[in-house]
Amino acid sequence: MHRIGSCALRLAVGAALSGVLALPSTALALDTFFVGPRAMGMAGANVASVTDTTAQYYNPAAFGFFGMVGSETDKKGKTVEKRLTSDNNNVGRKDWGWDVVYGGAGYSAHKDLGDVINDFSDVDLDSLQSNGVQSEDDLRAVVNLANDLNLLNDTGNGLTVNVLGGTAFRAGSFALGVRGYGQGAAWVSNVDTQNLGLSMDAATISTDIEAIATAEGYNQDITKVSLLTSEQINLLRSVNFTDQAIATIDYIAQQEGITQEEIAPFVSTLEDIGASSGGGAGSTDLSDNTTTVAVTGFGLTEVPFSYGYAFNEHFAIGGNLKFMVGRVYGTQVLVFNNDTDEIMEKTQEDYKQTINFGVDLGAMARFRWVQLGVVGRNLNSPKFEGPDVTNLDGSVTKFQDVKVKPQAQAGIAFIPFETLTFEVDYDLTKNETLLGGYETQYLRAGVEWDVFRFLALRGGVYTNMAEDDIGLVYTAGVGLNLWAVRFDVSGAVSSKTMEYDGEEYPREAHVVAGLSIDF
Repeated sequence: MHRIGSCALRLAVGAALSGVLALPSTALALDTFFVGPRAMGMAGANVASVTDTTAQYYNPAAFGFFGMVGSETDKKGKTVEKRLTSDNNNVGRKDWGWDVVYGGAGYSAHKDLGDVINDFSDVDLDSLQSNGVQSEDDLRAVVNLANDLNLLNDTGNGLTVNVLGGTAFRAGSFALGVRGYGQGAAWVSNVDTQNLGLSMDAATISTDIEAIATAEGYNQDITKVSLLTSEQINLLRSVNFTDQAIATIDYIAQQEGITQEEIAPFVSTLEDIGASSGGGAGSTDLSDNTTTVAVTGFGLTEVPFSYGYAFNEHFAIGGNLKFMVGRVYGTQVLVFNNDTDEIMEKTQEDYKQTINFGVDLGAMARFRWVQLGVVGRNLNSPKFEGPDVTNLDGSVTKFQDVKVKPQAQAGIAFIPFETLTFEVDYDLTKNETLLGGYETQYLRAGVEWDVFRFLALRGGVYTNMAEDDIGLVYTAGVGLNLWAVRFDVSGAVSSKTMEYDGEEYPREAHVVAGLSIDF
């Protein structure tokens, strides 16, 4: 049985989780990541208040303040260390630390893709092609299939999956780490609405639809049609759909939520189904369909060396020099093809590996209760070469080089007590993603309360100001301090959901966990 609903899911998820990531044929930036569970729990708002080795990502200027203390003379005339007034989160006590390991994963279903995948999961293509419309479920499947194929043409429809992991060690104002990022994406790059034929002709399909309508008591009166226009009715008549079948299709389309804006391409697709069905001269079937899923992505390993310098207790700058290894993969998959596993296996063999260097810079200012931060990542726009990929049909696709474009982020933190932090961050740049035409620019807000210095409770919310398909995303996390050892875990779920196989799932979800040692 051939079901296509899980095709995009399997390809994107399988690619990312196995570390096999494909790349699109345009130069794109990596989206921002949640590096470390503390930041994840605070919705990624850490540019101004980061307190651990993840400062390599969020703001390397913080290393300039680590271990920085003042001095005073005690009653015995002895000089002793003193916590600085501006050291709101007490990073002056930090001499060295090791994020032993951290890792996480997440996904996002953009725009209409979640609904489309759910609809496709109910379509048994083999049965539909061989037996036609034999039940109400089959009829709804045909209506949704005709509509969904047109929705997939919309820019930004796609599924993205990301994974990350790493380790890092810091000593004083220096840090060295190793971390890997991976983003995989799947979207329909070509929609073929021409080759959609079933084995029986439109007249037979109409007879089957009429039988279902009679059994279910649906409207079959063409004069009571309210969604289809007279011109669209005539188009369907021209390919041998009967008036009774057309009236039933109109009724089902309304029930499935198809709008006036969507009805024109929907009718065009139904016309193609009618014209290409029947097995006669000029007819086609689904095996000829060239609707194509592009599996895209980029895998990057970084080894950042970091240093922060404080001019005084209020101002610091810092930077990373990163050794970078990028792998670029690429493939395209026919949706109506059963050989998904074979294609994924081939994708793992087709890649180009490139070595490059990256530069990040950050600045931080801190005053009593208030801290400000700004960071710029990949300021030199490091580039990675794309491969020449031989497709299953023998053709060769040249995947273009990938340029990791600069990102900038700013934040402000309010820290009234060492154990309580509030922060708001904003992306100063719009970040392109692996989905062509889809951008991100996040506004984030987070809070951390370190209860009795044993249990850290975190929460936050973020939203993409460049798109509105995901909605607000809520985050939460917890950290356990066992003397010098700390375990943290955090997660995120979106307010908007999608339905898949009868269950509701968030359109976006992430989880990050980590183990660290801190002195």
